[in-house]
Amino acid sequence: MMSWRWLLWLIPLYLVALVVMAPARLVFWFVGEGGGPWGGPGSAPLSSVSGTIWQGEASIHATLPTGGTLSLHNVTWQLSPWQLFTGEANVALKIPSSNYIYGEATIMASSSQAKLQANLKGAMQPAIQQLQIPVPITMAGDFELNIANYQVSDFQSGKFCDTLEGTFATSRTEMRLNHQWHQLGDYKTELTCNPQNGINANIDDNNLVGLRLNAQVNGRITAPQVSVNGSIKPTLQTPKPVTDVLVFLGKPDAQGRYNFKW
Repeated sequence: MMSWRWLLWLIPLYLVALVVMAPARLVFWFVGEGGGPWGGPGSAPLSSVSGTIWQGEASIHATLPTGGTLSLHNVTWQLSPWQLFTGEANVALKIPSSNYIYGEATIMASSSQAKLQANLKGAMQPAIQQLQIPVPITMAGDFELNIANYQVSDFQSGKFCDTLEGTFATSRTEMRLNHQWHQLGDYKTELTCNPQNGINANIDDNNLVGLRLNAQVNGRITAPQVSVNGSIKPTLQTPKPVTDVLVFLGKPDAQGRYNFKW
């Protein structure tokens, strides 16, 4: 009789051990990666998966709306098993510096809400080229994206955010004109969530070229609507070649600012 009791205890422990030690590659294959029973071609952007579902490593390849490709290698994750009992998944991600975008992020998700905290860094030019960001001029420098608090709860609407507190900073920023690089200094963009549940990006004009900018991303995630309004008022530190090309924006206003929008 005692042996049967031990067996009844061992069966659930054995099943738990199977889940804990389940190879991550098998799990992702089952849910779609690699052509599993519910997957199709390109159903999940993961490859080179190793480890377990609780701690592992994979490469990410995803096609973006811009036509570019997000390719990140040797991304590691840790999933907290204890928070699953509270109905929330907590995943910590690390992207090594061998990628053109690197850093750390924490994703917390439940049936009603998703939260994100992240600190990502990289070089502007490789990121612009890989992601095919529509920047009309050739730029270089380093960037840092810091997301202190991002939350979204209305998954069905496709809105971008409910809460957003973050910054996007560039340092040693340069612009290429007539085959020459010109230093433009450092810039800081404040990221917030607007009343339409879209993203606001604002730059104050306390910078080398007197750039003041407000950009908004509204609409739905599947069909974003982007608008940009800004102006430039050259300072004494603005490189002359940069000042010279401002005539293509039209005439300055009464405050000496060259306005633009798209």
